[in-house]
Amino acid sequence: MMTVPTRWRTALEDQISDARRRVEAAERQLQDGDGGRALQAAYPAVVAAATVRVWLAEPPWHRGMAPNDMQRKVRDAFPGRFGALAVLDLRDVLTSPWTTDAAEPYVLEARAFVQETTAQLESWLGQG
Repeated sequence: MMTVPTRWRTALEDQISDARRRVEAAERQLQDGDGGRALQAAYPAVVAAATVRVWLAEPPWHRGMAPNDMQRKVRDAFPGRFGALAVLDLRDVLTSPWTTDAAEPYVLEARAFVQETTAQLESWLGQG
């Protein structure tokens, strides 16, 4: 079991809970036929899960990280489709009209990424 300061354990668990909620919201938006809102919900889910992955790789309670470095490492941790989105103007991407067919692969990728990150976190904390 990894010894993690309580506040960081809480932060890790809160990030992954937020990611799960956002993926569920994205899936509901897809069911409602709103691909744009689905993508808008899925993107921050990926950011939250990627943040957890960065923290697992470089525990912030051992050594701090400059905000620019953290932002770069989080983007670098994105899965394929979201990695490609991150190099574009996100404001334009996330406010453009998206069909549910176009957004669905992103939502599926976000769900898989969040599930994999959840498993990594649980294993890392000695809960899995």
